Amino acid sequence: MKRIVPLLLIVPFILTDCAFWKTTTLSPKRFAFVPSGSKPGQVTVKTDEYGLEDLTIGVSVSMKRICLADNEAHRVQIMRPNGDVELMIGSLKNVKTGDIPSENFSFGTIGYVIMDDDDNVYIQNKLSRMRGAGRENYGGNDAIDVSPSYIVKFSKSGELQYTLGQKGTPETPFSHIERLFIDSNDRLFVISRSIDSWSVFRFNGKNRDYHVNLGTLNLQEREDGNVYEGKIDNVRVFSSGDKLLISVSYYHGLRLKYIKIFEFPVKEGRIARNIMTIPDPKNVLFDIIDDKYIYLWNVSNDQVKFEVANLDGSIVNNVYLNIEDKRNYYSRIILDDAGRIYSYNILKSGVDILRWE
Repeated sequence: MKRIVPLLLIVPFILTDCAFWKTTTLSPKRFAFVPSGSKPGQVTVKTDEYGLEDLTIGVSVSMKRICLADNEAHRVQIMRPNGDVELMIGSLKNVKTGDIPSENFSFGTIGYVIMDDDDNVYIQNKLSRMRGAGRENYGGNDAIDVSPSYIVKFSKSGELQYTLGQKGTPETPFSHIERLFIDSNDRLFVISRSIDSWSVFRFNGKNRDYHVNLGTLNLQEREDGNVYEGKIDNVRVFSSGDKLLISVSYYHGLRLKYIKIFEFPVKEGRIARNIMTIPDPKNVLFDIIDDKYIYLWNVSNDQVKFEVANLDGSIVNNVYLNIEDKRNYYSRIILDDAGRIYSYNILKSGVDILRWE
């Protein structure tokens, strides 16, 4: 799955002093709106007098489609931005699907939903649900949900292909899944974590062809007689599938000293080099785009900023999102598989999906 970074985000603004770079401010353009309701093309927004009763809606943008997880209605919908539904999977009781391809399936709790180049759909199916998980605003990590999960794969017509667990066969479930990712060779990566460790699994079809437990890495550093303990806080996959990007926070006791971002080649199975050291704890790894550019995101009050760095660790651009102060129940920033920035806002009337240009 090829990822191409939008050029406006990386082209430097040429000045007489090359230390200055272009600052890009992006504004939102509505990509789609999914109204609240129970019919095809709608989503269940369940509220009480305090707001959302629970976070039961998930959105991703993959292959120019909207992947909508509705855990109140217990189904997944694959939609076009104009609202046309291309596929429904899950509970279809009392739902008039008409000519929409659909498949009954009993989900526990739906997690991540992504698509590959052949429009196959991969869905994280949690066996149980941990209520009260943390919620982030504009892009941070949720609190760890330790519900065991499997990955179920469906064809573009809704036919169940197979189920994946940690070893490929479904006997052993994954622990908390942090992310699903499909590389340019259509291999599925599952990034899983526990309280103390991170693991990465790669699947070629039904076969697991790679696994690494990152908890075995020695991340301790010594400087001026002090010992800094490293803790992994994020892992991302290069689109080629050949390397990982690992973000490690270093602590002296409880005090965060700095963050390092490492390159980890899959074949070598060890850290190859330190790409950059970040002294500002507010700048954290968001993603890597086109195997060339690292997005570091920073939320300060209502301002959202991305610093864009190359693989030499140099900052080449700053990107600001002109986020308006609106009363949404929930908001999150996401990237599609081409590296474009989106966000979605959950409102009482439905889900508003924005593309940032």
